[in-house]
Amino acid sequence: MPLEPGDPRQIGAFRLLGVLGSGGMGRVYLGAVPGKFAAVKRVLPVLAEDADFLSHFGHELDNLARLPAGANTKLLASDRTAKPPWFATEFIPGITLNEAIRLHGGPLPGAALWRLLRHAAAGLGVVHGADMVHRDLKPSNVMLTSSGLSLIDFGVARAADQSRLTKTGMVIGTPAYMAPEQAVADRLLTGAADVFALGSLVLYAANGRPPFGDGSGPGLLYRVVHAEPDFGQLAETEPELAELVRRCLAKDPKDRPTAAELVERATERAEGARWPSAVGERIAERAAFAAEAPTAELLAALAEAEP
Repeated sequence: MPLEPGDPRQIGAFRLLGVLGSGGMGRVYLGAVPGKFAAVKRVLPVLAEDADFLSHFGHELDNLARLPAGANTKLLASDRTAKPPWFATEFIPGITLNEAIRLHGGPLPGAALWRLLRHAAAGLGVVHGADMVHRDLKPSNVMLTSSGLSLIDFGVARAADQSRLTKTGMVIGTPAYMAPEQAVADRLLTGAADVFALGSLVLYAANGRPPFGDGSGPGLLYRVVHAEPDFGQLAETEPELAELVRRCLAKDPKDRPTAAELVERATERAEGARWPSAVGERIAERAAFAAEAPTAELLAALAEAEP
């Protein structure tokens, strides 16, 4: 989307070219420096006034910097002292899972579901291997790419989550994809919470709707903790996958498989799987755009142009 009058034109070294998205934690811009595009996320000004948030945000930026390759998009730059703070990661030429569902016109086919499970579990395995938990795995935080997918949006949601938890015992997150232990504000979350969210993601991709319903109120949280998920037609169309997802959605974290187990179970079934044609074509368009890296001359001309 184009920049609006209230949007900055420059953050750090990055010339801003447009808006990639926005949410409850901040606004994400398409930024550029010579030879490279970036996703530049600036947190909401109201969060920048929260000392607890700033403390946690700095800690999460440190965690982002130490994450091994394959766990997340690469952190390029950040400024935790800016008002408001921001960070930049590499630009991923892909589309989010919820965009893919809309573009495809409905649920993803079985082969694509196995591919989703396999690659998301592989990313989570790297995260968990670094003793971290994503905490906010949801359709808009899963970016489908030509090579598989990338997990995005570490840091801001988790820092706000920890800040709010410190003050009130409440949790910021996405209720439709929370694990039961997260829904009841358990401070000791493990990677099993991400595995539960991944099971919910697969069911969303299989049916076009979250497995415990929409909304964000107490009723949804109650269903996450106590009710059984809606499997739709998955048990009939992909019974092996449905059984694996059922284990992911166990109410007790100890009963869920690990990310590594999911990778092992899904690798053979995901072999050779492709995203639906409309999804693959859109990803290819964005990859072609990203391949045309901006030059210093172009960025200088944009900086001199009228807004």
